[in-house]
Amino acid sequence: MLLSSLLLLLSSQSVFAFASPPQAPRPPAMVAAAATGAGALAPAAELHGALVAYDGDAQLKARIESALRVLEDAFRVFGGDAVYASFNGGKDACVILHLLRAARHARALKAGASPTPRLVFFDASDDFDEVRRFVADTCDAVAAAGDVVVEPMALDVGFVAGLEDLVARSKPRPLAFVLGTRRGDPNCGDQKAFEPSSDWMPPFMRVNPILDWTYGDVWAFLRAFDLPYCALYDGGYTSLGSVPTTSRNPALLGDGGAYKPAHLLEDWSLERAGRVSKKKPSD
Repeated sequence: MLLSSLLLLLSSQSVFAFASPPQAPRPPAMVAAAATGAGALAPAAELHGALVAYDGDAQLKARIESALRVLEDAFRVFGGDAVYASFNGGKDACVILHLLRAARHARALKAGASPTPRLVFFDASDDFDEVRRFVADTCDAVAAAGDVVVEPMALDVGFVAGLEDLVARSKPRPLAFVLGTRRGDPNCGDQKAFEPSSDWMPPFMRVNPILDWTYGDVWAFLRAFDLPYCALYDGGYTSLGSVPTTSRNPALLGDGGAYKPAHLLEDWSLERAGRVSKKKPSD
């Protein structure tokens, strides 16, 4: 394992989508079933080619293009070794990880050199074992492919303490931290694609490439491009936090007592129906 310990639980966790939204259409002519587990990842060049060539749902296409521009700008402005991505194994984190891999390839084509972003996960001992294994396997896979450098953190180090360490290591260069924050996230506020950290946190630039994505966009993206995600989502979980604060979403309970997979949630405003909210400092 490349991870001696794992790293991060933050707003890249799944979040509330807009109340009573229209369901995003599934992209046509793409894969019919989502992959689970880390498995073998397609090379970043192949993924980037598929994203650029995508001609399915117009809303998803536009959001993919916008996200790639944001990430390429982060590489251009901050430099690859100062771009960090939060990866906690959640569905939003999976989206930004693979967008980051594709954006890294795109930047290499334009700049003639490959930036090497850092991948971090602030591991917590009360996370699901399935999530921790998925994170470790995924980090091993993307690091082995040369897409990222994995930055290990001690168990239960905490988000703020871990960020202070990362910021200190990045000095004198500013650090850009790529997050899976979406609008409607309890901690989102009025953030933009590039947003300085709150004053109670260490100084860094938040990078939010999927800020305007919906719950439906996230699942359409993962399923359209056959990208791996934690298998818990196939068992009725729609938002993953710690074990004590997370349960299956009651909105996915079927008539026979079995839970439907997360991508079948019809009312996206119920995304966090299986979560116990925890108060966090406001922006």
